[in-house]
Amino acid sequence: MKLTYKKILIVCSIMGIALLAHDYLDARVNFDGQLKRNEAGKGNSTEDLDLSFSDESRQISVEVSEKGLSEDEIEAYFKQAIKEIDATYLGKNKSPNKVTYDLNLKTSYCDGLVSAYWKFDNYGLISSDGVLNVENIPEEGQLVSLTVELVYEDESQLYSFSVVLYQLGTETTEGKINAINRALSKIDKDTRNKDTLSLPKSVENISLTWKKRMNFRGLKIILLGVAAVIGLQVGEKRDEKLNRKKQIEEKEQDYPMIVSELSILLSAGMSFRKALERIIIKYNYKKKNGISRPGYEDMICTYRKMMDGMGEIAALEDMGQKSESKEYRKLAMLLVQNLRKGSKDLIATLEKEEQYAFEMRKQRAIRAGEEASTKLLLPMAGMLFIVIVILIVPALMQLG
Repeated sequence: MKLTYKKILIVCSIMGIALLAHDYLDARVNFDGQLKRNEAGKGNSTEDLDLSFSDESRQISVEVSEKGLSEDEIEAYFKQAIKEIDATYLGKNKSPNKVTYDLNLKTSYCDGLVSAYWKFDNYGLISSDGVLNVENIPEEGQLVSLTVELVYEDESQLYSFSVVLYQLGTETTEGKINAINRALSKIDKDTRNKDTLSLPKSVENISLTWKKRMNFRGLKIILLGVAAVIGLQVGEKRDEKLNRKKQIEEKEQDYPMIVSELSILLSAGMSFRKALERIIIKYNYKKKNGISRPGYEDMICTYRKMMDGMGEIAALEDMGQKSESKEYRKLAMLLVQNLRKGSKDLIATLEKEEQYAFEMRKQRAIRAGEEASTKLLLPMAGMLFIVIVILIVPALMQLG
């Protein structure tokens, strides 16, 4: 691994030195005061230079204009622009003698080298970007002359041509829509003094059937109700899951104390039933003061089963099967083995289990602290962002 790092450092050093040498030769040794221009249409360039004069030195940015064109080259570009106009201005139209769709009038040609400015002899029919104002076009058609001024720097050239504008025929869907819109505009204009506007039954032999658009507010409410029910069910299941997880965590917190108390009482010579009874009596006293612990509640449930006639082994096995915590299942197994085989090694086993339980409790406390620290990262990051904004915004405002 160290050898790999060394190779990377050597390779980067060699490349860096080579680039430094190249840049030094290019900037200090081989530079003869000649700055290269960009080709026409590529825009101006800027070069940052170090200037020395009269025992002084300054950093100066020199703007280099793009390469200019000769008169013949400009004329050639104007001809190319005219060819592009002839090839593209019709757009979807088939002929200039019948223009029914929008024209394709660009603002520049020859890859942006030549600018184009459009003029019309009949305004109100075509916009500057070639869109037809269909409502203003007469049914019999209208001849319109277009003039474009092609400009390159101080040079310019005019190019003119004509088109005949027509309304889109009703043989197409767009034409039918245009005809219907024109009819609606006329009816609206003619009935401005009336309380209502009567929709036409037909336009140019096109039968029309009008219906109001359906308002699906009722369906939205139904969907909103379904979404609310689903959200509530998901939330309830999530809450149940969180409550169950919290209850298991609380049981695991109670486990070391329960094992410790069992170990002490059994070591004092009490039977398991008496030890369990003593633990429950002590817990009920605390419970009267408002302290409730789920781990001790399981012990109460097991004790009540014994008092109702269920055997100790059966009650412990039932507790182990129903418990969601592996610690309580383990405790139930140890106690069942004790009741079946005798209590010879039970005290030592409980003492080991007690040490293990307290160690696990300590690990859980450490993990809970780490989780709390992680949750604090987001508000801390938000506070850091606010501090950065407070520092930077005034500085930016001063610069502005």
